[in-house]
Amino acid sequence: MATELLNDLMERSGKLTPEEKQRLARFLSEQLRRDDTRAQENATPRVRHDRETGDQSVAWLKAHADEYAGQHVALNGDQLVGSGRTIRAAQMAAQRNGYPHALLVHVPPKEGGTWGGW
Repeated sequence: MATELLNDLMERSGKLTPEEKQRLARFLSEQLRRDDTRAQENATPRVRHDRETGDQSVAWLKAHADEYAGQHVALNGDQLVGSGRTIRAAQMAAQRNGYPHALLVHVPPKEGGTWGGW
């Protein structure tokens, strides 16, 4: 249907005066700008990885270490965007929440936990 409409509009635009064509071109350009703005507003949030967000992530980890001990977390600065028992689970949770590039961190278990080694 959209292709038929487009073809019809293009055919009809040939009958417009040069001034009307200019007006139509300005209208369509404005529509494209609005569509681009809406697309950017609805785009997946990007995660910034800089000194400030790194400091925020460290602060979040210190504040919530006991709560998430032994788990993996996905962070966007000081915001938890996913968590899970495995790093993959935390990553998938972050993606579902719109943060495909979140910082993934393993929160160490509380002291006294068991570990394996030689």
